[in-house]
Amino acid sequence: MRVYVDGSLAYDWPVSTARQGFVTPNGSYRVGLMAPMWYSRKYHGSPMPHAMFFRGGYAIHGTYAVGHLGRRASHGCIRLSPGHARALFRLTQSYGGARIVIRN
Repeated sequence: MRVYVDGSLAYDWPVSTARQGFVTPNGSYRVGLMAPMWYSRKYHGSPMPHAMFFRGGYAIHGTYAVGHLGRRASHGCIRLSPGHARALFRLTQSYGGARIVIRN
């Protein structure tokens, strides 16, 4: 994940996206609901720290499965390390939102 602030690259972090059989949607989105801690209603109450939803049930959020970062592992969400998710969440709060562009 590349994070740009005021047009300049600020962060470049490893992420996990959709594994085989699932999809992370391509496109341009705005961050909608933000939750410091969310528990998945679809996947057995799995914790989603610093969740930022951008297309229905899709979100950028932290994961405790950091060993999977850098490869496809999710049901479609974009997963970050907990510290990176927290930093992105705070940055998005400070700017009052964010645009998300996903290119596969």
